[in-house]
Amino acid sequence: MPGHRVDRLAAPEVRSLAAAGAPALWAIGSTEQHGDHLVTGFDRFSAEAVCVGAAERAGIDVALLPPLPYGASDHWLPLGATWSLRATTLVDVLADVARSADHAGFRRLVIVNGHAGNIGPGLTALAETGAGACRVEFVSYWTLVDGAEARALSPRDGGGVGHAGEIETSIALHLGGLAVDARLPAPAGKALDEGPGSPDPVARLPRPLDESPGGVYGDPGGATAELGALMMEQAIARLAARLTG
Repeated sequence: MPGHRVDRLAAPEVRSLAAAGAPALWAIGSTEQHGDHLVTGFDRFSAEAVCVGAAERAGIDVALLPPLPYGASDHWLPLGATWSLRATTLVDVLADVARSADHAGFRRLVIVNGHAGNIGPGLTALAETGAGACRVEFVSYWTLVDGAEARALSPRDGGGVGHAGEIETSIALHLGGLAVDARLPAPAGKALDEGPGSPDPVARLPRPLDESPGGVYGDPGGATAELGALMMEQAIARLAARLTG
């Protein structure tokens, strides 16, 4: 059964989905610079592709909420081509949409995230959803992928997601339309073993003007559609399995 886009349904159909126990999926991303070679909406489009794919594969009715195109991206504002919500604003937006899903009768909402800057606000928003009957879950789609398999196909970035690096550029090549072919292969940016996305357990935000003025964290030069297909296939399959589990 394909997913049902709630913004293309009338109220009675949405109520029927909720009454039948259909889970709701909500893709959230960002609109921000992704180097010179990826579109600014990459995070939103990749998360949306995972949601649509999982809804099609799950074999049950799934309600698809309109994707959120803006995220917490203040760290990229110095490079331009970026629109950002303050972290506190994003927390409120996520919590309000979850509250609305609860009032609409849905008993499960899975927020599928495509932007690392949304993780903190997303987890904070979960704390405000406990009182409702709707169970709210938050997952960044790349965490659904087997890390060892990603590392095996990611010789330059070692399986690290980075920003406009090897993995994101590979996903763009697989999905199509998210990379500017004339600008590939794109130049490397800050190495992932030296910044965000490295094994270092200490979290911090990127400082792109100092670290990578080109806006890339990682090395997109080794990107392949094969790696992108692995990322999407595993994320879709594991999310679909979770919806029915």
